[in-house]
Amino acid sequence: MEEIKEIFDDIVLDPVTYVAEFEPESGIVTAVGPTSAFKNVPNVISIDKDLAEMIIEGQINIVNCAVDTRNLTFELLEKKTVSKIDDVLHRVINKDWSEIDNPDIYISFDKSKNDLTFELTEEFGGTFILPEKYQPVTKRKIIWDGETVLNFYVTEYNDPNILYKKYNILLKDLVDSKITYNNVQMPDRFSIYTRRVLKNYILEIK
Repeated sequence: MEEIKEIFDDIVLDPVTYVAEFEPESGIVTAVGPTSAFKNVPNVISIDKDLAEMIIEGQINIVNCAVDTRNLTFELLEKKTVSKIDDVLHRVINKDWSEIDNPDIYISFDKSKNDLTFELTEEFGGTFILPEKYQPVTKRKIIWDGETVLNFYVTEYNDPNILYKKYNILLKDLVDSKITYNNVQMPDRFSIYTRRVLKNYILEIK
């Protein structure tokens, strides 16, 4: 028995380490487990043991996990499903006439270039930088769930019945990027209407 005990005393077990497997383009985490179970799997990242066990045990939902593929860091995200909060056509207020200075959606029209630009605020992962008084902004880590579409209607000034142009933009396409339409011919005065998905929209004509 002493000999058997000595044999086991000489055995040193390596500590269990964990990894997360993820999709290389989206960064979405598809599986979590011990490193030994992911041999020869190309897209994996090491994660903390306690965090891995919480995901495996269901205390953290794997759909709220992602990898920032730019710097290969593991992040817990808020997965957000949005739907229209206002089915009535909502006129986007011109910045000059609005008290809103922290919009969720910022639209700008550059008259010198005829460029129409749509941006999501930096709070939601977009490119529009909020004013100094809101800095530093606590950026929410969000995966936009589903094919949520933002619909924008360029119309006669204050008259949604006369439609000039329509733009349909996937909300997720405004994360880390702005969308600009070049050489857009606009009348001297126009309005932009939408069926609101987010709460606050602002239009600035430069």
